[in-house]
Amino acid sequence: MTEVRIDKVNKIYERGNVHAVQNLNLQIKDGEFVALLGPSGCGKTSTLRMIVGLEAISSGTIRFDDVIVNDFTPEQRNVAMAFESYALYPNLSIAENLAFPLEVRGIPLSERTKEVNRIAEMLQITELLDQRPGQLSGGQQQRVSLGRALIREPAVFILDEVLSHLDAHLKFQMLFELKKIHYSLGKTMVYVTHDQMEALALSDRVAVMANAKLQQFGNRNELYHKPINRFVADFIGEPSTNFLNARISSVDKKIVLEVNADLRFHPDSRRQDLIKEKGLEEVLIGIRPQYLTLQDGPVKESVTAEVLINEYLGERNILEVKNGSEKFRAVVPPECRAIRGDRVTLFYEPNHVLAFDPQTEECLL
Repeated sequence: MTEVRIDKVNKIYERGNVHAVQNLNLQIKDGEFVALLGPSGCGKTSTLRMIVGLEAISSGTIRFDDVIVNDFTPEQRNVAMAFESYALYPNLSIAENLAFPLEVRGIPLSERTKEVNRIAEMLQITELLDQRPGQLSGGQQQRVSLGRALIREPAVFILDEVLSHLDAHLKFQMLFELKKIHYSLGKTMVYVTHDQMEALALSDRVAVMANAKLQQFGNRNELYHKPINRFVADFIGEPSTNFLNARISSVDKKIVLEVNADLRFHPDSRRQDLIKEKGLEEVLIGIRPQYLTLQDGPVKESVTAEVLINEYLGERNILEVKNGSEKFRAVVPPECRAIRGDRVTLFYEPNHVLAFDPQTEECLL
């Protein structure tokens, strides 16, 4: 297993003067599964290519364990990659595709055959070994692509958008397969994706990137419940977080976040203290739709709103509602039969009300 350490790494493309990665610091532990997550153009692919050695870094250091690998070739780094495009040899059988990295290294035929069978059994593609890539479905080709990377026994395993071409049902299956592969191999894995569901489902920790910078590096609980800023709160979670501008007012010496005359939110005592410490007169409220429910409780506060849309999704409904000019969403049970124009009361717990500095957009944690 290998630890990957990225210290103050920058990538500047001279053509166009693009600063693609800015002062990146990451420490990926031995055997950890880490996702680089972010929208297109955020710097995640440039980071991946620098880890592999396909792209020279402009400044900073990358270490595998205690060895600086800045000047190492991809072969010297012993990094294996699987791509979204599969990159299989169409004129070779599946067995030959899997064996190719070992053949290049001069591994004897008997050992190659043994390893091919082991990987094929792990990925459940044994019955495909005599076929060619053109005869396989997209999901089967993706498994072969993964197998060809796995068979190399790499120090670090890189997965670049490997599920993006799969349909929803097969993607769900492959998420479980990838997690099982990681458990069985214990290899350090770096997974690049723009899909937050994939990142949260697979990874031990997620590095959220935007505008060439690392925004937050943490586990799914930290990203979901303690987002460092508005971008992370908005990017992580589905449906996305509701954001509402609010004025600070006081009722019975307690802070109330007033969106309008009829829409007020009550933060918990810790965030009340943080708002007072910063001397804010306005805040940006963030509250996830999952935390606005139809169920009352002993510690819950409530708001009322008018239903605009009731979207049925099988195991849940999503209500789009409005109060005055403000629109927001709530997740409710599928039994909810509210229709456009109905008034509903939505309940929430004060500790689920996030507050952001409106100037810096940093979350008050």
